[in-house]
Amino acid sequence: MNKQTNYEFQLKQIEKRRWQLWMMAFLLIVAFAVTVSLLSTWGYEIPDTLEVFMTFRVLRTGLIVMSIAFCVYIVEREIKLRALSRSLLEEKIKISSLNQKVQQVSALLQAGKAVNSVLDAKKVVDIILKAAFDLLGASQGSIMMLNEKTNLLQIANSYGLKEEIVKKARIKVGESISGWVVKTGKPLLLSGDVDPEKYKNFAKKIRFIQSAIVVPLKTKDHNIGVLSLSVGKENSKKFDKYDLNTAQVFAEQVSTAIVNAKLFEQSKEAKDTQVELNEELKSKNKELNKANVELKEANVELEKFNKLTVDRELQMIKLKNAIKKLEGQSKAS
Repeated sequence: MNKQTNYEFQLKQIEKRRWQLWMMAFLLIVAFAVTVSLLSTWGYEIPDTLEVFMTFRVLRTGLIVMSIAFCVYIVEREIKLRALSRSLLEEKIKISSLNQKVQQVSALLQAGKAVNSVLDAKKVVDIILKAAFDLLGASQGSIMMLNEKTNLLQIANSYGLKEEIVKKARIKVGESISGWVVKTGKPLLLSGDVDPEKYKNFAKKIRFIQSAIVVPLKTKDHNIGVLSLSVGKENSKKFDKYDLNTAQVFAEQVSTAIVNAKLFEQSKEAKDTQVELNEELKSKNKELNKANVELKEANVELEKFNKLTVDRELQMIKLKNAIKKLEGQSKAS
């Protein structure tokens, strides 16, 4: 039997004792009433030896004293039982709170392990948001990532938001609540309506938000995004400072995982690009080798042609010399 079950059992036992105590009081009052009724209708003579003690005045005084004494006893026991019941209830609440905190810490550790075991950026963001909902019991929320080129926050993943809001949401750093959190690096615990003058270009939400937590996602160097969680009107839960601290610890833990996943994707993209370049280079090398072979073959053919040309020219020279010789002999004769 765990402590919480034991406290529930003790509370039931205390409640049972209180009922028994009041039942005894009721029975005693009934007994006193019956005794008084019997005495008032007593038709027999009282013996002389008991007459002194059995007068109506003495009996009435005795009954009153006994009633007062029993009432004092009942009140004293009731006060003690109530104090004990209150003490047990307080202990039960403390244990329930501690169990909730232990569950949150356990969920925090499990979420950290799950996030760090995945290197796909989209899957990491999905796991983070789901873990945050399980951890803090939110009904709506989103993760916005900072695009450092445009200096805009964009929704990477969300739950409970309309699709058109997700597609159009673009928030400048320093504007609205999310932009303010990213710029300052400070978390926010919000409840009910938000003062629009406090946050630049704040757009009032159509849906009612009972309570909300907004914490920055940051590394040692700079802020990379923001985690927003909220509960609506239909939810009786209301975030407190402990929930805010839990969300901060969670955000610090998962921010590194997001950065690692992004670096892994960049590394993978660079590797894929390198592979593509290598393949393209191999293809170019093949084409170059093919061209070299064709060039060699052309050179061979050219050499053959040059040799043939030279041979023909030599033959022509010999032929010309022979003709000149014949002409010279003809003139001499």
